[in-house]
Amino acid sequence: MAMPELKRRRKEKKLSLEQLANLVDLSTSQIQRFETGGRQPKLVDLENLARALDCRIEDLIEGGAEAVEKFTPQPHGGLLPVPIAGRTAAGVFREVVEFSDAEPEYVFEPEDDEFPKARRFALLVEGDSMNAADPPIPDGSRVVCIDFEQTGLPFLEGMIVVLERLREGGHLREWSVKEIELHEDEVWFCPRSTNTKHKPIKILNDPGADQWNSLSVIGLVRDVSMRVRRTGRPRT
Repeated sequence: MAMPELKRRRKEKKLSLEQLANLVDLSTSQIQRFETGGRQPKLVDLENLARALDCRIEDLIEGGAEAVEKFTPQPHGGLLPVPIAGRTAAGVFREVVEFSDAEPEYVFEPEDDEFPKARRFALLVEGDSMNAADPPIPDGSRVVCIDFEQTGLPFLEGMIVVLERLREGGHLREWSVKEIELHEDEVWFCPRSTNTKHKPIKILNDPGADQWNSLSVIGLVRDVSMRVRRTGRPRT
């Protein structure tokens, strides 16, 4: 389904594909494919695009409010849908691997009582560098996060967050899960691991510092879950 209204509103705002992509944390090719119908956006993409273009989701797609329902899974047993945005590494940076299926995958979670209005997303975690966190975030686990900016919170000691790093002029994005340590004039994004090879990233605690041009905190981790393995240990 092509989205000519997305293209029209983007041009009305005098935004290039690259500028809009940067605003909504997507690639230029993804935005272009949304406009031409080469790819169907996820609900979270529509929410971010509508926010960036100062309009409603139904303003961007043909069919208006009725069409929006097709993008929105219904609550199940009192639980709310949370889109799985992709995979990330725990403690080390890894290139963003986003799920691009036409039908996005969701998990169902209780409402976040503290931040009921904040956008939520889930990530599948790979790696061992947060396996000693509290709670542990081992390889193969899943984290449910909320948009950090929408919390309105400052950095706090012990927060577990999703950190994004931009490379190659913003064309390459990398995500990592880390824990915050606050020091006199720095914020440290630390791994919590039994593996000592993982080291913290130390940044001036000043949003205007040059180091923040390529780094941003995009999510606050709220829940961690781990599926039980299908097979147990052999009996002895």
